Amino acid sequence: MAAIRREPTPPGPITDLFARLDALHSQAGRLSVREIARRAGRGEISHSTVYNLFRTSRVPRWEFLEQVVLVLKGDREEFLDLWQAAWRAENVVTAPRADPSEARPAQARGASRHLGSASVAGIGGNKNWAATAPPQSQRIWSSEIPPRNFHFTGRASELELMRDSFDSQQTPCVQVIVGMGGIGKTELATEYIHSNRDKYEIIWWIRAEHHDRVRDALVKLAQRLGLREAATDSDRDSIITAVIRALQSEARSSWLLVYDNVANPLELQKYLPTSRPRGHVIITSRALNWPSYVFADGVELQPFTEEEAVSFLRGKVPSLAVRDGRKQLTQEEDALRKSKAVELAAKLGHLPIAIDHAAAYLAETKLSVDEYLIRFTENAHQLLSEQPGDSDLPAHISGTWAMSTTLLTPDAERLFNLCAFFSPEPIAAALFLQDTAGIDHPPGLEEFLSSPQRFRAASSQLHRLSLAKVDGARDLIQMHRVVQAVTQGRLRQDRPEMFSAYRTAVEMLLARSNPGNPDHSNSDATYDLSLQHLESDRRFLYTGNPALRDLIVDQVRRLRLRGAHVEALQFGQDALRVWRERLGENDLQVLTMAVEVAIAMYIGGGAADAHGMILQIRPLLQQYTDGDGFKVFLMCEVFYGEDLRAHSQFREALEHDLSVLPNLEAAFGIDHERTMNMRNNIASDYVRLGRFREALQVDQRNLEDRSRILGPNDLFTLNSCTAVARDLRSLGLYQESLDIARRTVNAFEAIGGRENVFWLDACDGFANALRKAGHHWDAMQESEHTFHRSRYYLGAAHVNTLRVAANLINARRAVGDLPGAEELARETHAACLRSGCPEDLLCAVLVNLASVLRVADRPEEAQGYDEQAMRGFIRIYGELHPFTLATTINYASDLAACDKLGEAIQVGHEALARCRESLGDNHPDTLISETNLAVDEIAAGNQTDAEQRLADVLRRYEDTLTAEHPEARAARNWTRLTAEIEPYYI
Repeated sequence: MAAIRREPTPPGPITDLFARLDALHSQAGRLSVREIARRAGRGEISHSTVYNLFRTSRVPRWEFLEQVVLVLKGDREEFLDLWQAAWRAENVVTAPRADPSEARPAQARGASRHLGSASVAGIGGNKNWAATAPPQSQRIWSSEIPPRNFHFTGRASELELMRDSFDSQQTPCVQVIVGMGGIGKTELATEYIHSNRDKYEIIWWIRAEHHDRVRDALVKLAQRLGLREAATDSDRDSIITAVIRALQSEARSSWLLVYDNVANPLELQKYLPTSRPRGHVIITSRALNWPSYVFADGVELQPFTEEEAVSFLRGKVPSLAVRDGRKQLTQEEDALRKSKAVELAAKLGHLPIAIDHAAAYLAETKLSVDEYLIRFTENAHQLLSEQPGDSDLPAHISGTWAMSTTLLTPDAERLFNLCAFFSPEPIAAALFLQDTAGIDHPPGLEEFLSSPQRFRAASSQLHRLSLAKVDGARDLIQMHRVVQAVTQGRLRQDRPEMFSAYRTAVEMLLARSNPGNPDHSNSDATYDLSLQHLESDRRFLYTGNPALRDLIVDQVRRLRLRGAHVEALQFGQDALRVWRERLGENDLQVLTMAVEVAIAMYIGGGAADAHGMILQIRPLLQQYTDGDGFKVFLMCEVFYGEDLRAHSQFREALEHDLSVLPNLEAAFGIDHERTMNMRNNIASDYVRLGRFREALQVDQRNLEDRSRILGPNDLFTLNSCTAVARDLRSLGLYQESLDIARRTVNAFEAIGGRENVFWLDACDGFANALRKAGHHWDAMQESEHTFHRSRYYLGAAHVNTLRVAANLINARRAVGDLPGAEELARETHAACLRSGCPEDLLCAVLVNLASVLRVADRPEEAQGYDEQAMRGFIRIYGELHPFTLATTINYASDLAACDKLGEAIQVGHEALARCRESLGDNHPDTLISETNLAVDEIAAGNQTDAEQRLADVLRRYEDTLTAEHPEARAARNWTRLTAEIEPYYI
């Protein structure tokens, strides 16, 4: 095998790895990629993966590299060391945040008893895992990790148990911390992190109450790790799979994931890494019963022991301290203070959160314990059982809550009540400090929120009284869910008008945060401020505020546009169910959400369900002829055109799209991106109907408009370049297509950054243009590389990966790799059948497989596949479509190879006549048809007509593709040619 040209690599470990691999390959006699794959064993590694090991600059997965090294008889340990260094160099990591200098209020904690080992499958332990602490510069810390609580008390046995379990070689390396709300589960996990921070390369905090938050956190971790899959706005499932795979690889020496406040253990399993000896997981949850397949050590936290409660109180309350300033206490005074702490702790049931509130109250007011207990007793009748919310909480919290809230200033009380109506997620200060005009109820709220100084003072008081946590570094405020439940319950019971007023105010604050432009990623940070609250607390779906419903619609659209179609679909469906019940089927916001849900459904593979939904809502939207309703109707119409294309109704799609375009221009403007996207769809309609000149005109206009409006290097502009190159290729202008395709790929390379479908489409088009222009070996290498990237980024079963594979079949055949071409063709055909891909793609794969079999002297098999594909193309496109014509040309070759020369000549004449009618006399497929007909005529003894026909063909080749084009040279030698099909991009 000749040396494969590798992409440039940076100096250092990556270059060292690939240089050593290339040297080993040379020492082994440069086995072919197919031979390496064969020797590795069936199913171990594909030849395309082997090829990309020698082609790309990306560090491969160790399991693939190991297979190749073993086949080439290299030193496994040597290459493992080289690979680990290269992996680290490719995934440059950053230093953790410095410790906060400000102590945070204590979130109290208490003692425990051990749970039996439940069954998170397979995360292993490892000897001396902490002995080699990663350098600080290589550590990755989540910004979500809570600051260390310098008032942390007790829990020594639990911390020791966790350390011993993690340090052991035994599985599981998962710790589940369970207990009632307010017992200190999160605080224990936080203390473990800060006490053992030097042991881990990666520490990542995941707020796990809602599965969308888990997915968000894992995507952010993938981005921090620099994983290629994360460098995209598409397909979160592949990103999450990649980050879990990376954690399970030997590249990551040590890591800790904390899943905080898991609400649904059944949903968590798929987000847990498995089988890594130096990876650890901590889970906190109020759920006491865990499924048997989650194999973990468990700790059920109990309230403080008396000793721990007394230690906490005496450490935080000056009047109970073990010293009086610098003066040592007398034995009697010390005993008295201890007895008071014991009495108070017992009265509060040793519950950590209640003790924390009481300690903050006593430290703030200087009240004696006796006076506090008198007041507490007076409030003791306010039991938590009277409140809606967490039913597992005792009445002590309600009592301490009542005591602490009496100290609040009016401003602090307003902020306290507002925080209670957000979700338990951290609340960004920006949600409070925005335009609050008109948010004037409860009285004084608008003036308070209009003053940043008053807001900061109020948040400081909540912080000091342990009623909320304030994160100054990230400008966040967070209230414990227990405190929220008590606050909402007391307001609902005692002041129902204030309950409604504060809930309404929070809904207005969330609605006011809407940037109003979900299509643009520059607003993502602002949208993220509200998304976590809307998703985590589904009560917001029941809002009566239309502006908040607009925000929810925009969030669903934004998630879909950023590749989070799974999250978009679930969130959108949840909202749609509630809104339909409350607002009715015909409400405009219900219909708007239904359009977004249908699109997310379609992207996620639910084309049939999306089709049904669009047919249901489209008549309801037709009543709108102007305003916002008309714009929603137009968005529905745009998607309806896509639905027609998906059902191969291309003429109907073209007619529909042409009728919608003027309305889009009137409603949004001629230069609006949605209008230009519709022109893109119209060009696609023309292409599918074989009307390439009309497609070229539309695509060229779009290219000019996008270059002018968006700039020459915008992704949509470059996508228009790819479309123009495709149109030129379809018209037979191969060199012109190649010139544009090359410039487009170079532009993508210069921009760099995130992988995306536009880039992959451009690379696939470039490979096809190379092959069509006669550069077969270059085309094969580019096509192999694009195929590898598509599988890696989109997945092996994605329709666009299958499309790239269909083109790679032709590339392999063109260079004589018939076994590789046939293997890929059969794999792709099977994948098409499994995935339910568009029928025209399945037919294209059949034609390309038949072309391989015919060249391999198996024409009978080829004929069967071509006949099947020809019937499919006629049904989809008609007899004059270029795909049908290409298949007919090849079918005539099948007949000739099967010694059916008379039938071949008859079919050849029919194909030539249709090619001239549809494509023109000088189109390359017309020349292929006429060349093959001349070959058949001379075989039938009609030498004069055949020679005249071929001479005319060669003259036209010289005027078009040039006499040096491989097809022209083959024709000159009376060699039969193959017509190729390049499937349309979806």
